[in-house]
Amino acid sequence: MIHFDPERDLRIEQFIKASPETIWRCWQEPDPFKQWFTPPGVEVTDVVNDVRSGGRAYVVMKLPDGTLMPNEGCFLHAEYPTLLVYGDAVTADWRPGNAPFMTAIVELIAQNEGTLYRATVLHNDAATRKKHESFGFHDGWGTTLKQLADLAKAL
Repeated sequence: MIHFDPERDLRIEQFIKASPETIWRCWQEPDPFKQWFTPPGVEVTDVVNDVRSGGRAYVVMKLPDGTLMPNEGCFLHAEYPTLLVYGDAVTADWRPGNAPFMTAIVELIAQNEGTLYRATVLHNDAATRKKHESFGFHDGWGTTLKQLADLAKAL
């Protein structure tokens, strides 16, 4: 069970009419990942998701103004096909990261011919949580989660 602290953490969840295995594929394979991971107007230009404990979690996002945002992290834990834990405190092969911001825990819970997708995002403190929320966490992650649901249903 994931400990959720509403003062420091954010959570979003949605039922998806696809199996955990299909959703895992959308995380693991570059082409599907590029289709759902960012909101409209933002493009994933490069992705390396080595979905295993200690594997690289690397994404470059291109903003509408052309700015590139590289994000380097690590999959801290991976249990196919039900659990992904990743963050930016360390990079691939457990190398220290530069400026840790969050750890995300994605649970893929099989139920009723589909999957409950639950993402819990842990932050160091309430200020960092509020900062993440002010970036548009609920709208952004909500939009991408809907895109994931649509893509996974179609696969």
